[in-house]
Amino acid sequence: VWITSHNAFPFEVKPAPVGVPEENQILIRNRAIAINPIDYKVQTSSVHRGQIIYPTILGEDVAGEVVAVGSGVTKFKIGDRVAGLAAGFLTNKNEEKTFQAYTILRTDLSVQIPENYSFQEASAFPLAVGTTAAGLFNTDFLSLRLPSFPAQKPIGEVLLVWGGASAVGCAAIQLAVAAGYEVLTTASPKNFDLVKRLGASHVFDYKSPTAVANLLKAAEGKRSAGVFD
Repeated sequence: VWITSHNAFPFEVKPAPVGVPEENQILIRNRAIAINPIDYKVQTSSVHRGQIIYPTILGEDVAGEVVAVGSGVTKFKIGDRVAGLAAGFLTNKNEEKTFQAYTILRTDLSVQIPENYSFQEASAFPLAVGTTAAGLFNTDFLSLRLPSFPAQKPIGEVLLVWGGASAVGCAAIQLAVAAGYEVLTTASPKNFDLVKRLGASHVFDYKSPTAVANLLKAAEGKRSAGVFD
């Protein structure tokens, strides 16, 4: 799916070369592709003009089957079901983008898909987790301690995740709990059970006029690790 120039619609469907995986890269046959806000923001925002070489392909999240591996790859083999975060937004290489039939992935940005997950479910995983990890653990942001499995022991600090039922919110709850933090969150009432299953200790309706007061009460006397919105 080619974009011919900045803010140009509609896109064009036409052939693209199949990439050849290099060291620590794999080539996958795409089976499911997720769509993210960045996919229209980079195309329509003037902020990103000059960063993209046209014509271009967009797309970050993908799940599929490994069809070729580059040198040094021991983590994956041909036939593995894999989900990954494509690096094309940074490299400007179209073969490392996802809105096409095949995509080159870096092995350190890819993971095997558990058997009980479909390609569709797995495709929604990579960028959400990457975004979450950047916000929670990078030293430029909240700089929390890293998660582990099994989860770290509780350290007595509380983190607020505003919007816990979003893709990023779901990842934030799980990663923060695995890092030993107590998580307070907000969501629509229909998603209360979901965020609690993921590990949130308290959840409040973000539309409620008392949401902030309720959050403050739940956090009273506890050390704050920060807020992730």
